[in-house]
Order: sequence, then C-alpha cells, then structure tokens
Amino acid sequence: MSELGTKLREARVEKGYTLNTLQQMTKIQKKYLQAIELGNYEEMPGSFYVRAFIKQYADMVGLDGDELLIEYEDELSSSSDNSNDSEDVEGDKIPSRAERYVTNENNSFDAIVAYLPVILLVAIVIGIMIALVFAINSIGQNDQPAESVSSETTSIVSVVEPESVEQDEPATESDAESETTTEEPTLGENDIMVGDQVLTLTSQPGEATTYELNAPFSEYTFEFEGNNFVWVGVFEDGVIVQDTTIVEDEVLEHIVTPGTQEVRISFGYPEGANLSVNGTLIEPQGQYLTETMIFTAAEDSGEETEDDAIELDIPEEDATTSEEDFQGPAVLAPEDGTEGAE
Repeated sequence: MSELGTKLREARVEKGYTLNTLQQMTKIQKKYLQAIELGNYEEMPGSFYVRAFIKQYADMVGLDGDELLIEYEDELSSSSDNSNDSEDVEGDKIPSRAERYVTNENNSFDAIVAYLPVILLVAIVIGIMIALVFAINSIGQNDQPAESVSSETTSIVSVVEPESVEQDEPATESDAESETTTEEPTLGENDIMVGDQVLTLTSQPGEATTYELNAPFSEYTFEFEGNNFVWVGVFEDGVIVQDTTIVEDEVLEHIVTPGTQEVRISFGYPEGANLSVNGTLIEPQGQYLTETMIFTAAEDSGEETEDDAIELDIPEEDATTSEEDFQGPAVLAPEDGTEGAE
C-alpha cells in the first residue's frame, strides 16, 4: 500500500465511509477506489483519471485534493511514466486501424449511393402529400368568410343591448378596500418568511437544526442546489424517498407526500449544497448547514378532522322541541351502571 493510499484510507475510515458508500457518493467504481488505496495506479484507465479520481476521493473524505497531488507528485509521476509506455505500444497499431477506418468509410459511402434512388422516391411522395394538405386547407378557408361576417354581426348587436350596459357598474368602496387589504403574518424572533409561508426555528444551539411549519407540507417546496458533488437524502416519517447525488449548480426539487408529519434532510457533507424553501435560501446555523435538518408539521396544520367533517341533519319538527323534552345523550349512572341522562 502506498503512502498516499494509506492517508486516503485513514481519512475514509475516520469519516465512517465504506468503499461501497464512497462508490455511491463519488460514482467512481469500487475497483478504482481500491487501486488508489493500494497504489496500483496501473489499473486505472490513464494518468488523467489517476489524478482526477484521487482529487475527488480526497475532497469527499475532507482532505485537500490539490495539496495531496502536489505533495505526492513523485509517486504519481512514476505511475504516469508506466501508463505512457503502454500508450506507446498501442500507438504502433494506429496505421492498421486507420486503414480499416478508410475501408469502412468507403463501404458506408457505397451503401448510401445504393439507397439514393429510394430516398429520392420517398422525398417526392412526401412532397406530394404536403402539397395536397395545403390545397385542402386553402379550399376550406375560402368557405369561411360568409360565416365570419354573420358572427361579427351577432357580436356587435349583443354589445349594444341594455343588459350588457347595466352590468358595467362601478366598484363599491367596500370592494376596493377588500382588494387592497392584505394580511401579513407577524414574525417572531425565530420565524423565517419563505414565500407566503412561515418557518419557526425550534432547536437549540448544538442540536440538529429543527423547523416547525406554520402550514401543511403541501404549501412548501424544497430545492437543493449543489455547491460541489454531494449526496442528498430525504426521509419522510423515517422512510427514505430521495437517495441521490447532485453536482455543482445542479438543482433538485422535492415536493413532500401529502399526510407527512416529519421530513429529515441529510447531506453527504454540510457545505456541499444550499437548501431553499419556497425559493427562499435557508441561512446556515453556524458556518455551514448541519448535516441533518428536520422539518415538522404544525400541531394544528389546518387540515380538516373527522369531527369537523360531520354535519348534523336535524329535521324541522325537532327544532321546535322544548328544553324540557331534551334529555341529552344516554350515559351510564355512576353507581348502578344503568342508563340515565346528563
């Protein structure tokens, strides 16, 4: 195992990542990750990929990839020399490949020439069909002027009718006031305005960042914008519904499933992405966003309950019943367990 590979492996273990996890986060095949840790750079596709994969590996485990490439330049240079030797060997075969390419190109040209009459015939048929369609449309348009004149006459007569004039009444002052009056919510110290809705910060310093929604989840849209290559996970009531990665400047939108009570959002590393809710950027609680953020539904989210949905249908004759006749719902007496009245 090389010195560089040992350093990368120790940083990965310290982060708690397995090779399978790192493969999912970086999209680099597991065999290449193992080759980097063991220093077997000859197994890589080329010297360019050796440096690119090492830098991405280092950045993902919290190391500075550029500094590592400079520090272990000698080790990487020796691997690039070996790869250049193999490329020189392959270069001796270029003339024979070029000859085969010329032969294939000539064969393709001959095939196109052979099918040229068929292509011309198909083009002529398509042109005739297009001409017929235009001819039919022009004939149909010649029959429309009489109908359009009659429709215009009817519309003019309907405009001057007295009923249509009476409908244009000036708006009352109450209507104008109702249109101009808008209610804006009063924000508290921990409230954040996101679009037309409000988030309330309920967590304390040192805890996972937690926000409470002041409306149902259907009123909130979550967007993730990558600052770098990063893994994003979204959990709804403990069930993962988003398990993906995004790259720099990529935007991922998530709409919460109706009926969800809690949403947890996790990032591969905090500075890897920005989180916006209803188009409003959520500012980090500290230097970066915490790796896990929690959003909970409000206790009274405004959704209709079963009790609210029940409507009593009382007949008109029961509405006149006196208070003496009304005995209330049947209940059990506290001593003998028989039915009584409240």
